[in-house]
Amino acid sequence: MMWRGHVLVGLNSLWLLEAVPGALTPQNVGGLAALAALGALLPDLDAASSKIASLSLGGVRPLAPLALALHRTLGHRGLLHSPAGGLGLGAGCLFLALWRPSEAPLALFMGYGSHLAADACTKSGVPAWPNRRDRRWHLLPPRLRLTTGSWAEEALTPLLALPALALLLRFLP
Repeated sequence: MMWRGHVLVGLNSLWLLEAVPGALTPQNVGGLAALAALGALLPDLDAASSKIASLSLGGVRPLAPLALALHRTLGHRGLLHSPAGGLGLGAGCLFLALWRPSEAPLALFMGYGSHLAADACTKSGVPAWPNRRDRRWHLLPPRLRLTTGSWAEEALTPLLALPALALLLRFLP
């Protein structure tokens, strides 16, 4: 899946917080949306040409060297796209949540998990274990799996945008 789809799926993952009373408020929905979007881009930090690697602050791309190093070491859809990568980030988020309770670490983790789930809906799937090319996990049957960057993925983009927009509009002050 391309970065736009991942960001939208990450934003839509925040709908799960609706089940927790008071978790989403007009005061925190913007920050949580930003964290969910960041989490949804994080697994692609292992791709040197990814959107997260090209993000710049003041003309500097601070994550580009890390992305290049991770890509050379792990390759794309390796450790960061595996359940082990998700568990590692989950442990870090749990530590943050215990240290300073808030919904922020959960939003980051939900965005990350949404990326893995979305990639598990593609033909490439996600590795069952880091850097295992022979065993992949998929959430859809073969005939329904998306090809990354295909017209089907592009057609899905507006369908993902509508509920994400509805979530943000719901909490406008």
